[in-house]
Amino acid sequence: MELTHLLAADRIVTLKDPTKEASLKALVKVLGKTSVVAKEKDLAKAISDRERILSTGIGYGIAIPHAKIVSVKAFIAAIGVCKAGIPFESLDGKPVQIVVMIAGPEGQNEDYLRILARFTNVLKSEQTRTRIIEAKKPEQVLQILGESR
Repeated sequence: MELTHLLAADRIVTLKDPTKEASLKALVKVLGKTSVVAKEKDLAKAISDRERILSTGIGYGIAIPHAKIVSVKAFIAAIGVCKAGIPFESLDGKPVQIVVMIAGPEGQNEDYLRILARFTNVLKSEQTRTRIIEAKKPEQVLQILGESR
């Protein structure tokens, strides 16, 4: 699974408001602008509902909010970076600097789990995370992810 197939430069953004709610809202808005997400409001609700169950802050400064809903036609992702860090109620209690939002259609659990695992494995590398956080342009983030095999 190539992560770069799920992303585009216009879906890699700097998160200016270092709050969990604002970061989730910003990434939902980014995904909502695509033709893949039919109903931005449904995605926002699904992401919010998922976060209420358990924070998607997995540790290592990473959060991977995700949802599968009917109004999403294919798997898609967006990345938000906040150098200052975002209090995210992460499993390790540390702030999040990289937020990867994944949206996908219902009923494709195997692909869904593969995508979640792939992002997690790639971002476990401290070097990769540092390079993404320090990247000046979205295209650099795509290149970094493309190199991670």
